[in-house]
Order: sequence, then structure tokens, then C-alpha cells
Amino acid sequence: MHKDISPSILYFGTPVALISTLNEDGSPNLAPMSSAWWLGWTCMLGLGQMGKTSENLIRTRECVINLPSASMAASVDRLAMTTGKNPIPPRKQEWGYHYEPDKFGTSELTQAPSLTVAPPRVLECPVQMEGRVHEYRPFGKNVSAYAFEVHIEKLHVDENILEPGSDRHIDPTLWQPLIMSFCRFFGLGGEVHPSRLAQSGFMKAVRAAK
Repeated sequence: MHKDISPSILYFGTPVALISTLNEDGSPNLAPMSSAWWLGWTCMLGLGQMGKTSENLIRTRECVINLPSASMAASVDRLAMTTGKNPIPPRKQEWGYHYEPDKFGTSELTQAPSLTVAPPRVLECPVQMEGRVHEYRPFGKNVSAYAFEVHIEKLHVDENILEPGSDRHIDPTLWQPLIMSFCRFFGLGGEVHPSRLAQSGFMKAVRAAK
């Protein structure tokens, strides 16, 4: 039997991303988030309006979307209650956030130079996407958030998760993303059922596309 409920959030499970942006003084900001999805080479990000990342994205229109593996959960968690915004927004202060200007140091992650944008990549992340904000707008009901449309300009992928002999295709059995569901960390289990879509003409066309 199903029951009608009204949870405060609908966070059923999406990949965790570490968004790197630049502050006004040129220092890097790094923020974990998990409201992201992709279509083609465009990514939609859902971010709170009070955060430093939103402020930086609106000002610079540049970012790197870094996808950590499940093994990096501890590094991501070190950033969980930090903010690059000073003074701290009152609501975040009530929630227990503290100001942290050195996000890379706090997370114990390494900066790597990007090729097409100014913010650095996260070296340890198996997937790193350099992107530019195409447009943004307020998003959601009863929530102060923005939806950012980010166009990906350069993709960096650890060769250890590529299909053997391929320089284009990620092997889904080797890629182990960190997943957040209802604010808790999870990894992937094994493949549960063969996929007809994976064997379809659509996927053949995707793989053949240049």
C-alpha cells in the first residue's frame, strides 16, 4: 500500500559533483552539490541562491564540474558544512556552517590547471568537465535556488575508467560515482538487468557520432 507523504526535500539519488569556481580575489572555491543532470554536452545545475558558488557563477560564468568516485566520500564530506561566503548568510549560520576560504586544503584535494576556463580542476576526480554558464534563472517552489545551464567545453576522464582500447567511451562497469540520496552517501551496486536501450540503434548512433 502506498502512503501520501510530504517530505521536506525530494532527493532520491543523483551523482555528487564538486563545483570549482573563482572568488573575486582569484582564489578557488570548491563546493559539493548533487542536483545535476546532463543532456548531450549541456549540464543543468541546481544551486542555492545564498551560496558562494552561485555568486561566482553569475559573476564569472565559468566553472569545472568535477565528479568524485565513491572512494572520495571522506574528502567530499570535509566540505559539507563549509561556505566560502563571508559573512556567513544567517540561515547557513543557524544550520552550523562555518566560513572556510581554503576549500582545497580542507578537502585535502589537489588543484589542476584547466585548459578553457580559469577555475581549477580537482586532480583526484576521475571525471572533470570545464564549462561556461549559458544562462541561469530562479528555480523551484518554496526554495531559494537558481538553475544554471552550463555548456561543457572540455572533458577530462581518467583513462582507467575507459573501455579497453577506446579513447572515447567510458566503461560503466569501471566508473563508480559517488551518489547522494536524501543527504547520505552511496555507491553503485552491480548491474541488475540487461538493458535493451544499451543495445539499441540509439546507442549505436551515439557511439558512432563524432
